[in-house]
Amino acid sequence: MLRHALLGLLAERPMSGYELDQRFEASVGSTWTAGHSQIYPELNRLAGEGLIEPGEPGPRGRKTYAITDAGVAAVREWLSETDPDRTVRDESALRTYFLWLMEPAAARAHVESERDAAQETLRSLRATAAARRPATPAERSQRIALEAGLRWAQARAEWAEWALDRLDSVAEDAA
Repeated sequence: MLRHALLGLLAERPMSGYELDQRFEASVGSTWTAGHSQIYPELNRLAGEGLIEPGEPGPRGRKTYAITDAGVAAVREWLSETDPDRTVRDESALRTYFLWLMEPAAARAHVESERDAAQETLRSLRATAAARRPATPAERSQRIALEAGLRWAQARAEWAEWALDRLDSVAEDAA
């Protein structure tokens, strides 16, 4: 997936590895994580496969990479001819499944933490959305993806409030 994310980002414009790392974190970093130690070797692999081309080294040896026609074809093929992996490994959801094994205060703290994390994600994504005015096809599709994140975070925050109500009613029933 990292290779396709890098190709997609380079389809917007040529970038250095550093710029890609920053752009990756600012754009898809909330859904897919990768650090320098993963990005730079992948750039070398993509260049070796002819999917990107490194430009002439700039200041301090910084290389700028540009996507090739073969790279555009590869990312388009991935987008249109493969089904996404929709499995999600969510440690928090797994912990929630076992709330009954926690002391009531710890269970409540877990759900409050989930609510707080969802609300922080919402604040961050709303700020990002407010700062953008999509003008290009790439920016419009990025805004659509951002909306998916906003709705997911909103649903997660609403679920946490619902769960806290249920935890409170269980505590009242036990009293």
